[in-house]
Order: sequence, then structure tokens, then C-alpha cells
Amino acid sequence: MLRRKFDDPARTGALQAACLLVIACLTATGCAAEERCAGAPIVVTAASADESHLACSAGSDALHMLNRCGIAARRPIHVQISDVVRHPFSGPVFGLFDPKSERAVVTRFENIASLVRGTPFAELPQHEFHRSLIVHEIVHVVMHQNSKRQPRSHAAYEYPAYALQIESLSPGVRDKFLQSVPKGSASNDLLFNDFILFGDPFFFAARAYEHFKAPANPCSHLLALLEGEVAFIPALPLSQ
Repeated sequence: MLRRKFDDPARTGALQAACLLVIACLTATGCAAEERCAGAPIVVTAASADESHLACSAGSDALHMLNRCGIAARRPIHVQISDVVRHPFSGPVFGLFDPKSERAVVTRFENIASLVRGTPFAELPQHEFHRSLIVHEIVHVVMHQNSKRQPRSHAAYEYPAYALQIESLSPGVRDKFLQSVPKGSASNDLLFNDFILFGDPFFFAARAYEHFKAPANPCSHLLALLEGEVAFIPALPLSQ
């Protein structure tokens, strides 16, 4: 079989890149494509149009909730729907936010069932829960972009993301989740810290939402967090 030799290095490089792309597409669950969301400063990298549309819809809702508090995205938000999301210290997770690249990464829907097994999240409709994960990570991005001083504890970092994640659920699904978690102190009396977050993240999520909704102006908590320390989250040093 005759083989044509490419003398042009640029053409050769382009051909090699195309071949690598084809190989990657054949060995992965799908080719990741980048899509800009209509009407929102969000860029999504995902393997399917359905995943991109889901991320755009959830992202728009997250931005709308934050905009009601006068908190807006300052730079484009990059969201990646990934086959596997691994925390560097704890293995597979639902999602994470990389502050250096300002990229939010969320696991694909196909991984949700195994990740929620044995948790209160397992009782929720999985598509709606998956959508709420995207809200959670985008809240991290926008709060990071607006923080005058970055959080000094994991609890301060996670409080707004969990509060708005639970807020994004439909009322019936939200109530089902809240009822599945034991009640603690009255919402206004709650203190949040890393021990509660790491010991029982589901309790932390439920109480963060109820605490967030308790005052006449829920936005006051988010705006205070952007300024720095708040009374309801004692300042503790961040630990890995």
C-alpha cells in the first residue's frame, strides 16, 4: 500500500492531533466539548449536549440566587462534567472547586448512585440531586470571585454552597431531605465549624440551609461571609 509522505510539519502535526482526538473519543465515554451557556457567563465542558444543558440550567439558577443578594460573577465560570472526580486526599467525590483555575468539576450522573449509597442523599431523586451539585460548585466559584478575604475554615467555605444547594431543590424534595436529618439547636443559635462539617456533612447541609433562611434578610449571612469572619462560624485554621 502506497503511503503519502507529508513534508509539511504543520500538516503532519495537525494530522497527529486529529488521530489522538479520535483515539481519545473511542476510548472514553464520549468526546468532551466546550459550550458557552446562552445568557450566562458559564462555559461548560461535557461529553454530551444533555450534560451541557443541565450545567447551563443549574448554573443559571445558582447565579440567579446569588444575584438576588447582589453577588455576581466577576469572570467567566468554567464547569467540567467529568467521568471521575477525585479529591487529592479522599478519593472519589461528587465535585470540587479548584480556586487556582477557578474551575468547578462535577461527577457525571452515572456515578451518583454509587456515591450516595447509604446516605440521606440516596433518598432524593438522583437527577435533581445531580443538578444541585452543579449549583453547589458554582456557588463556590462566585463566592471565591467576590471574597474580600478568603475563608479561614472549611465551614465558612462550605456554608454558602450547601445553603444554596438545598435551596435549589424543589420544595417537596427539600423537605424530604430536611426531615431525614436529626434536628439540632434552633436555627438562630447554631454555630458551624469544621468538626460538624467533617463529622456529619448531611447535618451541616440541612442546618446551613435552615440558618440561612431564618433571618428576614438571608442575604446578610452571605454578604458577611464575603467580608471575612462571622459570629456563627468560629474562626479555625484550615486543615487538609
